[in-house]
Amino acid sequence: MTRIPIRAASAAALALAGLALIPTGAVAPDIVERKQAVDQRLYGAEARLRAAINRQSVLTTDIATINRRLREVDARLKPLVARRDAAVDAHRMAAGTLAQVNRDLSFQRGQLRMATGRLAVQRQALVERLREIYRTQDDDPLLGLLRGGSLSELAGAASGIERATDRDRDMIASVARYRNLTRNATARIAVLQERAAAAEDRAADRAAAARAAARDLDVEQRVLRRTKRVRARMLATIRVDRDHIEDDTKALREQSFALAKRIAEIQGVPYAEPSDITPSSAGFTWPTSGQITSGFGPRWGRMHQGLDVAAPTGRPITAAKSGKVIVAGWSGGYGNLVVIDHGGGLSTAYAHQSRIAVKVGDPVTQGGLIGYIGSTGHSTGPHLHFEVRVNGAARDPLPYL
Repeated sequence: MTRIPIRAASAAALALAGLALIPTGAVAPDIVERKQAVDQRLYGAEARLRAAINRQSVLTTDIATINRRLREVDARLKPLVARRDAAVDAHRMAAGTLAQVNRDLSFQRGQLRMATGRLAVQRQALVERLREIYRTQDDDPLLGLLRGGSLSELAGAASGIERATDRDRDMIASVARYRNLTRNATARIAVLQERAAAAEDRAADRAAAARAAARDLDVEQRVLRRTKRVRARMLATIRVDRDHIEDDTKALREQSFALAKRIAEIQGVPYAEPSDITPSSAGFTWPTSGQITSGFGPRWGRMHQGLDVAAPTGRPITAAKSGKVIVAGWSGGYGNLVVIDHGGGLSTAYAHQSRIAVKVGDPVTQGGLIGYIGSTGHSTGPHLHFEVRVNGAARDPLPYL
């Protein structure tokens, strides 16, 4: 019997294939039980590793998407922030102008009150003097001078009274002019106040609109950055977990193959060489773990166009290579079928699934979950029928794996 020239995706697949060749009755039961226990633990570790790899891929994609969205938000936010800052500055200037106009208006109103008060005082003084003249008109100085004084004295007294009256009149006129000027200034400033208030309102509206326009993007930016930090922490944790799981998987794989080799030595039969889950030279990984029950080639009088891997119902099936799902559903004798297009005319098919985990159009990464082992369609038991096709023509999957 020749050595089996395959590169397994997992230790469990190889171990089961090896055990299928061994007449277990000739081997001590304890070593077989130990092998089965190690394989069970290995299967669980590999499932956790696939989950960690998938999660890492999802988080990496999420972070890339967030970074792209952040760049878009930053590009939109930058001119809005500039517009917001300019509007806020304009509003601040308009508010300052309005405050100055209000101060000027208050000053002019104060001056008007002062002028009005001075006018009232002058008017009251004039009224009192007139009343005094009328009350004492018999003792009017001018009348006394007319009765007994000289002409020169009369002229001097009249001139003094006239000058006093002129001063009063000039003061009243001056106060009246100042009052008119103040009123006019107050009126002009009131117009400026109205205009300044309108300008301040417009600037406030523009500033509020600019703030509102930038606010939503500000919030989105903060949310994206916070989400990115959370995703980055999760990714760092996943990477550490993956390292630990890979270490555990490697140790279990070594134990499994050591036991398989020991069993094979006892029985004198060949065993499959151990391998890891890194892609083959063709860039493929095994889609599931299990026992190879049928290879590519003629079978039962016709061509068997794929590779059959027996495994328990419900065991995960993963993509052998990254690509895009082009078929996901029932397909006659294939049962539940998934076909992945890898580009360049290369595709892979995964048949007889109990349940499909993807849909047409989904992008899938290598090692990503696409379904579960089953026995749908034309099947004699739970297994995966795996095909590799190039430009539609079936090829032996083993060289790719």
